[in-house]
Amino acid sequence: MIDLSSLISTVETVLADTEREYAQMPFFVRPMVKRGFAKRTGHDLSAWRVLLADARGGRRTQELADALAALAEHFRGAPERAKKGMGAGASSDQLAIVEQRSRARADAALALRSALLAR
Repeated sequence: MIDLSSLISTVETVLADTEREYAQMPFFVRPMVKRGFAKRTGHDLSAWRVLLADARGGRRTQELADALAALAEHFRGAPERAKKGMGAGASSDQLAIVEQRSRARADAALALRSALLAR
């Protein structure tokens, strides 16, 4: 049986980690990055928290399932955006970490989406 609560917790952790990374970015970059996140995923970080909390209570799960595809796509595109944003100063090790982290985050979003659609 699929543990929906665990999958939701994983995506909550992904979003919390993402938010912490955004907070470490230069002050002038943060608003642009957050706007890009909201535009690509359809929700800002606080709206994602509400969606996930509602899903825990069995509400709005179809809306969440639909949005998770966009979230996964956002994370799939993150390595390319990081290459552009970090410029020539980015090491191959740094980019490999971004790629690995992004892949795991996209996988978490898609795992929850699959579980919601299987219900």
